[in-house]
Amino acid sequence: MTDKVKDRSLLSLSWPLIITFGIGVFQPMMDSWFLSRTSESAAAGVGALMPVLGTIFMAIQAFSQAGASIASQYLGGNHGSHARVTQTLVIVGSALLGIAMTMLTYPSSGLIVNAMGLSGDTAKFGVKFLSIVCFGFGFRALQTTLTALIATHGLTIWNLIGNALTIAFNILMNILFLNGYCGFPKMGVEGVALSTALSWCFSSIILWFVLRYKVRHKTRMQDIKRIRIILPDWIRIGLPAAAEPVSFQLFQVFITAMVVHLGTLAVTARVFSANFAMFAVILGVGLGNGNQILVAHLVGAHDYDKANHRVWQSLAASCTGAFIVALIVAILGKQLLSLYTNNAEVIALGSACLWCDVILQPFKSANIVLTASLRASGDSKFPAIFGSLMMWTLGTGTALFLGFGLHLGIIGLWLGMASDEFYRSIANFLRWKSGKWKSATVI
Repeated sequence: MTDKVKDRSLLSLSWPLIITFGIGVFQPMMDSWFLSRTSESAAAGVGALMPVLGTIFMAIQAFSQAGASIASQYLGGNHGSHARVTQTLVIVGSALLGIAMTMLTYPSSGLIVNAMGLSGDTAKFGVKFLSIVCFGFGFRALQTTLTALIATHGLTIWNLIGNALTIAFNILMNILFLNGYCGFPKMGVEGVALSTALSWCFSSIILWFVLRYKVRHKTRMQDIKRIRIILPDWIRIGLPAAAEPVSFQLFQVFITAMVVHLGTLAVTARVFSANFAMFAVILGVGLGNGNQILVAHLVGAHDYDKANHRVWQSLAASCTGAFIVALIVAILGKQLLSLYTNNAEVIALGSACLWCDVILQPFKSANIVLTASLRASGDSKFPAIFGSLMMWTLGTGTALFLGFGLHLGIIGLWLGMASDEFYRSIANFLRWKSGKWKSATVI
């Protein structure tokens, strides 16, 4: 299995990941569409909370991927027992982390919504959604972890199958709950939140069977005793790996809060346009995750030259693809936004945001690939420390200057996000090129 994974092409590993992530992106878009059938205030209120949920999910995902990268390095170095122990550790640890997030989020749902600056109906809908969906965080953590571990073994097609079944289940639940079919009461925001949480549970069950019977993962008692051997490396790589995406999501929360100050029109335009902007991220994330698997296996086998070649290959493909997709989305922006709303002002402002996104996406893809590569090699501290520092100084300063200093509003804030991606992509590029990541491996 190990040799097959590290010798596979980037495309053969990545194409199921690209579609899988696309399905994942489709879920919040679908939720927004169902909510927009209820009211635009519901869609805006829940959409404004996406950066908060993203912060929670990114923390869990970063720990999962850090653990998966360690397992990949052990597989690449032919240390199968260490890989098995790592998988057990990551599954248990991520589930506990998800449960902890639920315990923190539920009692503070109202505080989180108020901190985002939401009020009136948008705040009411936001609190309803968050207080229900948070009970699925444990299953979301398992879903993320199992997906990463299955991909580590090169079985990315099974992730695609599992996620396709999950999105179909989610659509079915939304239809049942929102229309009151099969004896269910008609539910609005509560129905969308419940269907989302149940879909995470459904996905976790499917992916567990894949890990158990296709990967043939078994948890043994001696593995529990050996966890202390793996735990230091998981913490060393996982904590910084989680810090960078959490910092990024908090930056998105900050930008969203600034958009809230611009009014409901700006919030609605950002929520709807951000959904379609995610199309351009799909290719970068898929190639970045495929590249991360390959790099981790190759680093474990100490084949640094091939790992370096894989990174440049993935970087060129993802940046070019993201630019093309963002350009197509911007050209079709008005038609796409009209699927959500008939408000001409929202459509016009959202379309302008999508044109700004054409500038943002190539640099965002570069960051996805480079950060994943550094994490795969064990060098997760650099993007965490320097990336976060640049984000909250240069990135924040540029966004505020363009948005409020030059009075460009949401357009300035979106261009500020683009500048942040540019600053960090240059720093990560120079870090990878320096080769210092070669000394951060776990083997």
